[in-house]
Amino acid sequence: MQRLKTLLLIMIVLATVSGMTAAQQTRNLLDGVPVETVLASDSVSQVFTYAAAGETVSISATNTSGVPLVVTVTDDAGEPLAQAIDNDIDGLLILENLVLPAQGTVYITVFKAGGVASIAEVTFTLTLDVVPAVVATAAPTEAPTAAPTAIVEATPAPAVDTAGSAPVSQQVITATGLQVVLSWDTSDDLDLEVRDPIGGSLYWRTPTVSSGGTLSPNVNQGCVATVAQGNETASWSSGGIPTGSYEVLVYFQQSCNNNAPVSFTITPVVDGVTLGPINARLDNGGVYALGFTVDNAGGATLNNNGGIVQTNILPAPIGEIVASAGTINAGDVLNGTIVNAEPYRAYAFQAEGGLLYSAGVEAISGSLDTYISIVDSTGAIVRDNDDIGVGITDSQVGNVLIQNSGTYYVVVSRYGKSFGATEGDFVVSLAATDINLPDDFSANITPGSLQILLVWNTNADLQLLVRDPAGDAVFDDVTSIRSGGSIVAFGNRNCAVSEGAAYSYIYWPVDIAPRPGSYEAEVWFQNECGDTTPVSFTLLVLFNGQPVANFASTPFVNDRFLTSFDILADNTAVSGPGGIIRGADDLPWRDEVAQAVPIAAGAPATGSITPSNKYDLYAFDGSAGDVVNIALNNTSGTLDPTLYLIGPSGTVVGSNDDAVAGENTNSLLANLTLPEDGRYIIIATHYGGLYGGTIGTYQLSYSQLN
Repeated sequence: MQRLKTLLLIMIVLATVSGMTAAQQTRNLLDGVPVETVLASDSVSQVFTYAAAGETVSISATNTSGVPLVVTVTDDAGEPLAQAIDNDIDGLLILENLVLPAQGTVYITVFKAGGVASIAEVTFTLTLDVVPAVVATAAPTEAPTAAPTAIVEATPAPAVDTAGSAPVSQQVITATGLQVVLSWDTSDDLDLEVRDPIGGSLYWRTPTVSSGGTLSPNVNQGCVATVAQGNETASWSSGGIPTGSYEVLVYFQQSCNNNAPVSFTITPVVDGVTLGPINARLDNGGVYALGFTVDNAGGATLNNNGGIVQTNILPAPIGEIVASAGTINAGDVLNGTIVNAEPYRAYAFQAEGGLLYSAGVEAISGSLDTYISIVDSTGAIVRDNDDIGVGITDSQVGNVLIQNSGTYYVVVSRYGKSFGATEGDFVVSLAATDINLPDDFSANITPGSLQILLVWNTNADLQLLVRDPAGDAVFDDVTSIRSGGSIVAFGNRNCAVSEGAAYSYIYWPVDIAPRPGSYEAEVWFQNECGDTTPVSFTLLVLFNGQPVANFASTPFVNDRFLTSFDILADNTAVSGPGGIIRGADDLPWRDEVAQAVPIAAGAPATGSITPSNKYDLYAFDGSAGDVVNIALNNTSGTLDPTLYLIGPSGTVVGSNDDAVAGENTNSLLANLTLPEDGRYIIIATHYGGLYGGTIGTYQLSYSQLN
């Protein structure tokens, strides 16, 4: 391994591999797209990446707290390229005109300056801007090759597909403006969002937009103060309004009574002319989308009758996608357009088995909220993505491992797909990376009815574990289990370095049908093994040869990535979400605090954890100095209980997964002293929170010892 030559580089490596407690961030920077994130008091740093192509960039880090920050930039060999320090201590740091390497990944690390580590929390914004190059009058150059995990930015003359350009919004004068009214006859928490044609979004977090729209107060939020008949209105007053396509979204955020479906009405009114009304119905947690268009003469029409937004589905039948597909090759950067008449674009590519593929789409005009997927020739979605991160509506799928060669498709669409209404031009790119699989890879990847493959890029020791519906787990210490699962490859186990890319493989033989039920797949970053290269892994799950899950992640040491998937009675499989386990923060419990069930000392409560009910909330009143015991015990099923205790100030004051590590998977908080007076919330859940897959019934008991 190359020696680290400077103290600065040592600091970068330590920060990169330390166990940071801040939430996993989107780390791939895009040209001109600000990323807002947090350095908590126990966070050493935040690390971001950018795919270099010889460009000149400027990097800025800003915070409104005036906290001095340090930014360092290194190449993928660990060599420092530049650093900058906020010597003025004004919260603004700019690193200008940095020339990046001709290719490869650069790492941008943000630290707190010395002496400020004790500050509880620093929110900062990091922005990377490509400095425009002087364009010569020679013939246009070929578009640059996309980097493995970054969206390739538009070049002065990218290749163009057959789509035209999106319509340009204008202003039309109205006498009475525009209104969109959402009404419903229950006390449930529904939310209205209206997106205008120029990219504005009226929502309860953004109740005004630059086009002149305003949103009425949020009704029944969090079920705290409810009204029996809900009504929310988005309004543009008389005068000019943007022409083009408007998108109306209705979110059933939270049931405030009996968890029943809710019927509602959407009534758009454009300059006094009513469209609809449109009547629809949503289940708890559902989203409904509807679009209408205002033309340049001020007339308005509904785009369609609207519908429920569904994720992880294609925007059209696979036959239509195949018939309409253009062509994209690794390294291509193509322009395209999404409009209401053509809500998706498809591109075919010839994939080579054993390579990692990445595809990204960036909206460059209009209101477009992109969606992207990689799809095989049968129509199975290998990987898809709606938003790169919170507040970033561009889309990207990175490090998708293609196991079998053949024709695949990049499908670009929008949120809501055919029911959506955002329009605009986009840039789409495709990249391929050879992960240098070792010679024994093909021999070890034995065909199976259920296959779970983990591949990563460093000498680190990552443990792959799969738990079946009976609760049995197969991993490197338990090489086979009763249901037929076996592990036959253990990449870098105990830091034994692999030849080529490291991989682990668990499978059920083709002549053994895996039992129906919920499975978990976990990746534990056990040891960096002296290799400080940031880890990036791909986790692939196949059932009967068809992709079920295809995840990529960049964990830190001791992080655990978890996902679950269900094998159904009809011999199909569905995947759940996956991510790094971060504890109570993985659960949206704050939205449901008002519905927490009271629990009394000495009166146990019972409940169940299911695929549709990942956690329950209970509440009791406590005083500072009280000593309590809280126990969460499995009473049936495979449930691996986990519990959290949230204090009156909203912070976690206690948590437990296993009462006795390695022996008792029930959860226990014993002899816990309460820190303050007020209402305490108990979260009863299972290991992994939203990502977990164990299910069953439980008993929760609470007792006070003094």
